[in-house]
Amino acid sequence: MTGRWAVGVVGLGLVGAALASPAPRERQAAFPPGRYVLAGGVDAATGDDVLELREKFRLRPNQYVLSGGPKPTDEVVVDDDLELRQGDRRLFVDDDTVASTERRGKLTARYQGQPIVLVLDRDKPLAVRATDHHPADAILGELWLHRSDGARKQLTKGVREQSANDLPHVFFDEKFDVKDGFARPVQMATGARTELPERPALLLPRFRTGR
Repeated sequence: MTGRWAVGVVGLGLVGAALASPAPRERQAAFPPGRYVLAGGVDAATGDDVLELREKFRLRPNQYVLSGGPKPTDEVVVDDDLELRQGDRRLFVDDDTVASTERRGKLTARYQGQPIVLVLDRDKPLAVRATDHHPADAILGELWLHRSDGARKQLTKGVREQSANDLPHVFFDEKFDVKDGFARPVQMATGARTELPERPALLLPRFRTGR
């Protein structure tokens, strides 16, 4: 295990009682444990900002999970790079020029498709940009946005096309409303005891240890 992943495997339950509310909010959506990129810091999150949340958790009203499918834990597939913005603010930047599915030695992707916890302004659209750097394919899989109450919205069914002759090439660049169009799933887990902090990135070891 590399040092990068070693610091990323920390349970949310180990952060301490300060994150837990006095009593469970039974009617709020509970998001499943898993490895997530945590945004919401001063700078844009990257593929290094991954934390394993070991117990189910709640989001605050202005927090969302971007995943690669109808489940919050579905991985995002992008070949090669992904950028998320609201206005002039960059929320997440994947600029390793490597497909998220690549696992070959030194070519292993820095961002490996983990779902991303975002802090969003509901009145501003979410801009999604995907860039292709290497032939032969430009790929962006499905994208779903999950709201704090458990409702979800499919942003795109995905794109797969042949690489352009001139690279790098931005093959996907669209904006999505984050206020409307959400639908609640038939079954929704509830009863999470833990709520993420206002800035989820503060849970990352590099912030908690002062590094």
